[in-house]
Amino acid sequence: MLVKRTLLFENQELLDFEVDFSTSEIRVLDAPDADDSLLCSLGFGGPDRDAFVADSIRVRRMSERREDAEQILGAFGVHSALELAFRGRGLSLADKLWYRAPGATERWEDINFLDNDWDASFCEAVLTHDYKRLASCSPDVPDVTTGGRARKAWEQTGDGICLLKEPLYENGYDLIGASLAAELCGLLYGQDAHQPLNVVERFGRRFASSPLMLCRDEELVQDPRIFAMGGFGLSDAIRLTGPLSSQDFADVIARAGVPDALACLARMFAFKVLALMTDMHPGNYGVIRNIETGACRAAPPFDYERSFGFISSDFPLEAMCNNPRLASLLCAKEFSGLDSSWDWSWYDPQKLSGFESHIQEAYASFGDLPAGFGRLIAGLFATQRDYVNEVAARSQAAKHPET
Repeated sequence: MLVKRTLLFENQELLDFEVDFSTSEIRVLDAPDADDSLLCSLGFGGPDRDAFVADSIRVRRMSERREDAEQILGAFGVHSALELAFRGRGLSLADKLWYRAPGATERWEDINFLDNDWDASFCEAVLTHDYKRLASCSPDVPDVTTGGRARKAWEQTGDGICLLKEPLYENGYDLIGASLAAELCGLLYGQDAHQPLNVVERFGRRFASSPLMLCRDEELVQDPRIFAMGGFGLSDAIRLTGPLSSQDFADVIARAGVPDALACLARMFAFKVLALMTDMHPGNYGVIRNIETGACRAAPPFDYERSFGFISSDFPLEAMCNNPRLASLLCAKEFSGLDSSWDWSWYDPQKLSGFESHIQEAYASFGDLPAGFGRLIAGLFATQRDYVNEVAARSQAAKHPET
């Protein structure tokens, strides 16, 4: 089945395209020249324009690897997450892009999620696992364009908009690691610049809750738009969707227009090695772009669920606690690669003083863990902190050899 749509940025029509749900093929039908200034500024220009447009539309959907994707798609009676996104207008909370059917006259101010409500029953149905209720829900909800594998749902209350995430494990102990990572991020990025996370209770269960990280005049730009904005060709973009290296990260954000890229690089990778973060990939980083000025800044870390304790899935937690030397070796192998040539002028080691005690206390309050787990993770953090301190000190010494 072929479906035609117009891609818009707020009320600005960008181009026409069609999608074939049977093959997920997307074709640009009518668009300005590839060097059009607006398309280029949005990451839809250049010689590979049609491919980047198709990829941007194709990823604008719920992940089909999501844990409950089968239940959600079945409840809505669709065959793919892409088809589900087109049941609505393709709206997202991350940016100002959306789709309009031929002949439709909707305006951005009347349909966007910041100014208008959406079907709250979607959130309750997903978080209570009552998927049969989705059959009566509107597909015009931000969830159908939100990626990631975890069960999650957007909630809108009088206090704002938050993303609620189900714990990875039934006992919910990964919420402790996520909360600790959010606190660490606040120490590294500053309380006004990091992405907060709280643990809340809904429907008799606990969830991680993160507020919408964007202001009204901002959008989060990620793969594949971030590559197109930086002038990367399609072959480079395909390569960059793999495991995240420090050089790739610095190159991508610098070419996207982020100032002080080496300081952003040092801060992001310091967070990774300190939080024992095992889930860094293109879906977990991006740039925040001001839609009025075009100015970009690196997004702070915003996905904390695999932090402080998830070193390797090959070893159970008991084995890690019984063999802390092995855990330390695994940690050193996985979380290294910092470079003193990066910009470490922002780093203040005093802000991390005593954080290992906080880690141990946080895990001590959770009884359903192997004995010594909190002590192990606190020790690994202290070792990683010594490593970061050493790299930062070498950097400062190289810049000020006279001291």
